[in-house]
Amino acid sequence: MARRRNALGYAVVALATFGTAELACAKVDRTTPGETTGAGGRAGIDAAASDANVRIDAGSADQQPGRDAAPDIHVEPDAATGGGTPDAACATQSASAQSLPLDLFMMVDSSGSMTEKTAAGTTKWAAVQAAMSAFFNDQASAGISVGLQYFPLIQPNVGLACASNADCGNFGPCDLYRTCFGVGTTQIVLCAANSDCKTGEACVQLGQCPVSGGSCAPLGVYCPRGDTCVPYDGYCHGRDRCDVASYATPAVPFATLTGAAAPLTASLSNRQPDGRTPTGPALAGAVQAARTRATATPDHKVAVVLVTDGLPTECAPLDIPAIAALAADGAAGAPAVPTFVIGVFGPDEAATAAPNLDALARGGGTGSAVVIDTSQDVTKALQAALNRIRTTAVACTYQIPPATAGAIDFRKVNVQATALGGAVSTVGYVNGKASCDPTRGGWYYDVDPATGTPSTIIACDATCARFRNDASVRVDIVLGCQTIVITLEEAARAGNGCRRL
Repeated sequence: MARRRNALGYAVVALATFGTAELACAKVDRTTPGETTGAGGRAGIDAAASDANVRIDAGSADQQPGRDAAPDIHVEPDAATGGGTPDAACATQSASAQSLPLDLFMMVDSSGSMTEKTAAGTTKWAAVQAAMSAFFNDQASAGISVGLQYFPLIQPNVGLACASNADCGNFGPCDLYRTCFGVGTTQIVLCAANSDCKTGEACVQLGQCPVSGGSCAPLGVYCPRGDTCVPYDGYCHGRDRCDVASYATPAVPFATLTGAAAPLTASLSNRQPDGRTPTGPALAGAVQAARTRATATPDHKVAVVLVTDGLPTECAPLDIPAIAALAADGAAGAPAVPTFVIGVFGPDEAATAAPNLDALARGGGTGSAVVIDTSQDVTKALQAALNRIRTTAVACTYQIPPATAGAIDFRKVNVQATALGGAVSTVGYVNGKASCDPTRGGWYYDVDPATGTPSTIIACDATCARFRNDASVRVDIVLGCQTIVITLEEAARAGNGCRRL
C-alpha cells in the first residue's frame, strides 16, 4: 500500500499485481488526478527510503514461492513539530468496495418467427418466457431493477395480411414479396423493380405452393404436385412501429426484483409473437430508456439486454454497422450504457447470425453476443446467459463511499487490492478509459473531477480481469492519501527510470 507523510510530502509508490512487486513509473499527483508533476516515482521512493519514519518490509513469508514479494509499506505517524502532537497516517477512511446496484432494460424480440419450434418441441417464445421468468424469480436476482419492452410494437386495428394497398388504409403500402423471373431462372432473388434483375428477367410477385411446399413464380403456374402457385400474403408497410420513442417507453416500468417478478412474468405471458424485426429503432429506444434511468439514478449501473431471434428486416437503420453504432453511442455516452446481446437461432442460422450479433455486442462494449442454438436446451442456456449478465454488468464498477467527515478530495482517493495471503497492492489511477494500460490496468472515475463530481470508480479491463480471476481478492477504496497515478508516457521509460524495491 502507498502512504505519504503529510508534513514533508514524501511519496512511496508501489504498484503490485497480486503479489508481484513492480515499481510503476508512476507519478504522485499533487494537483488533480491525471496531471503530471515532475520527475516521477523514483525520487519519492528514494526520499522515503531515507526517512526514518517510513519502513519498507520485504513481504510476508506465506507468499507463493517463486514470486516476488510485494513490499508491505507502513507510514509511521509524523514526529511532533512545534510542540504539536503526532498526526495519523494519511489514510482517513478505508471501505470495502461495493458494486453498484444494477438496473436492466430488457428489449425482447416477439416477432412472428418466435413461434418456430426448438428441439424440445416448444416454441422459441415459450423457452424465452420460461428462462426470463426463472431469472426474475431467482433470489440471486433480488435487488436488480428491471424494465421490459418488446419489438415489434404493432399499430392497432391493422390486419396481419394484405393483398393490396387498400387493405392497409393509412398504414400502407402493402408490401408483397417479389422475385426476379425469366427463362432459366432457378433461384429466388428478391427485388423491388425490373431494374434490380438481370437482363431478360422481370420483377414479379413471389408465390407459394400450398400443397407441394416451397416458393414459386410466376403466379398461376402448376406446382410439382399439381397445385397452383398462389401469392404469399402481403404485409402492411406501416403495421410495425418504427419510431424510437415508442420503444423507449417500457411496457413494464423499472421495478425491483424479486417483488417485480409477478408483473414482469404476467406481461410475458400475455405477449403473443407477431410481426417483423425492427431491431434498429428497438435498440435505439432501449438505449434511450436506459440512459434516462441512469441519469435519474446516478448511483446505479444501468445496462440494456437485447434478446432476439432474427436479424433486422424493417425500419431504418437496417444494416448491422449502423445498428452497432447505436449501441456504441450508448456505451460511449454520459452516463455510459452497455448493451448485452443474446440470440436464439435454428442450427442452420446460428453461424450466420453470430458475427452480426457480435458486432452489436462489441459496439455496446460487452465483447461478444451469446448465440443459443435451438438444438440446445434453450431455456437453460438463456437463463445461464442472463445469470452471467447479472454478474458481469456490475463487475469492477464500485461506489465511492461517503466521507465520514467533510467532502471527498478526489485527489486523495486510492484503490487497493488485498490478496488471500495478505499482500496489498495499490492500483494506479488513469485519466479515463482511453488511458487504461492494456497490461498494468488501473482505474478511473465515471466523471472527470475537473468537470464534475464522480460517483463511481471503474477498474480498467486488465485490472478487472485480475479481480474476476481471483475471487479471494478484496478490493478497498481508501480516502485521504494522495492519489497514485499511472503515467503512461513515463512507463515507456521503465528501463531507465525505475527499479524494484
